[in-house]
Amino acid sequence: MAHRLLHGPAQGYHEAHVICLPGPGIAYIRVPKAANSSIKSALAMRFGIRSRSDRTVAQDGFWDDTEEGLAKRMTPERFVSEGHAAKCWTFSFVRHPAARLHSCWNNKVIENDALSPRFLAMGVRPGMPFAAFVQAVAETPDDRVDIHVHSQSGILEHQGRLVPDFVGRVETIDADWAHVAARIEARSGVAMGKLGARNRRVVAGEHQALTLPDKLQALIFERYKRDFDLFYPDPSG
Repeated sequence: MAHRLLHGPAQGYHEAHVICLPGPGIAYIRVPKAANSSIKSALAMRFGIRSRSDRTVAQDGFWDDTEEGLAKRMTPERFVSEGHAAKCWTFSFVRHPAARLHSCWNNKVIENDALSPRFLAMGVRPGMPFAAFVQAVAETPDDRVDIHVHSQSGILEHQGRLVPDFVGRVETIDADWAHVAARIEARSGVAMGKLGARNRRVVAGEHQALTLPDKLQALIFERYKRDFDLFYPDPSG
């Protein structure tokens, strides 16, 4: 696969993906376009987390300066090396790569007029066809992409090993969230309840991949092969 060469320093997306709640020993590793906003909203509401910043709960900046230090945002490297991972029960959620990519295209390229500098550097343009969007993503390695199309494995692995103890799937979010909620309540006494619908769009799981033209399916599979291997090993999703 040919990779697009971009100017400027590479942006490492082993950034501060981990939201750690050191008190109860709970951590969530965010994956954009995989119920990320809903999960962050639920954690903030149920644990009474407020921020000194003017950012909304869905924004990373909200978690960088929380009142009373109830939450910390950190890189996976720091989370593991400083011993936080050993003290926490950690979870995340993923989404079928084709469905996640289609959702991102619809939200960022079709619904919005303004694109991030990272998307523009990738050659993405407002209103471009989905096939052209997939091609641009396929040609750009993880360290050069916008976070919304970064591989999920690249976010959740550290030194070749998955950091979270549990990885749920958006396609089975009700059952998987119930498991997460039970583990959090057993550990902290906090009842999470059902997951809200903040920014959650219609789920199009494996069916999204199966209805795409073969060429697009092949591009997505090659670009996100590690994601498929780890989270969606069954070709049917």
